[in-house]
Amino acid sequence: MPEIWTDRKELHAAFITREIEKGGARFESVTDPRNADGALKALENNRSIISGYFDRPELTLCMAKQVHGRQVLYTDKPGLAGEADGLVTDRPGLAVGVLVADCAALLLADRENKVVAAVHAGWRGAIAGIIPEAVRQMENIGAEPDLIQAYISPCISLKAFEVGEEVASQFPERFVDRSGHKPHVDLQGFIYEEILKNGISGPSVIRDTACTVRNEKLLHSHRRDGFRSGRMLGVVFVTE
Repeated sequence: MPEIWTDRKELHAAFITREIEKGGARFESVTDPRNADGALKALENNRSIISGYFDRPELTLCMAKQVHGRQVLYTDKPGLAGEADGLVTDRPGLAVGVLVADCAALLLADRENKVVAAVHAGWRGAIAGIIPEAVRQMENIGAEPDLIQAYISPCISLKAFEVGEEVASQFPERFVDRSGHKPHVDLQGFIYEEILKNGISGPSVIRDTACTVRNEKLLHSHRRDGFRSGRMLGVVFVTE
């Protein structure tokens, strides 16, 4: 997949799909390893892949143990940041990344103030308020919402996201389709509205509406493949 924003050389972001696996590369989870050493090895594997992708051998990377919550952490150093589903930084050269299968990777960047964020936006985190929390954390370190650009990655689509009433009832009804046997939820539509509600303008948002479940050749899907599913990575950083 190409870089997302290419009109200014200091901002770099990408949503890296299964295409990398043709060369034998595969992202590894830093959430599930049995010990700290395994998590660090997974992080280094991911760093190596994105360093090659961006052709920056010395690129550093920070990731977190994703727990489907609303926690967003500030980071200014590479490594493992603990339990969180969002990372923000203002350190040039430090990449922040999140792994997803059916959840959305939300990348945010204020390139004028050089503040970026990577957010793992599943339905639990989105409903809990991880998007306003990410914007708030960015503002805390100098970002301005009207200068923020956003990218929403492919995720599970309305047609594929069949849920029980216990999930559907947590979303505003305009994002729920009840025309079938069970409710279906428009996760990306909800994420997009949350972005707009937090001061980011519609023209500043890029939405990739491909469905993870229905695009097996390009995208991983936990809903489709279960525990055999791999992950895609959303990553963003700025340079001096």
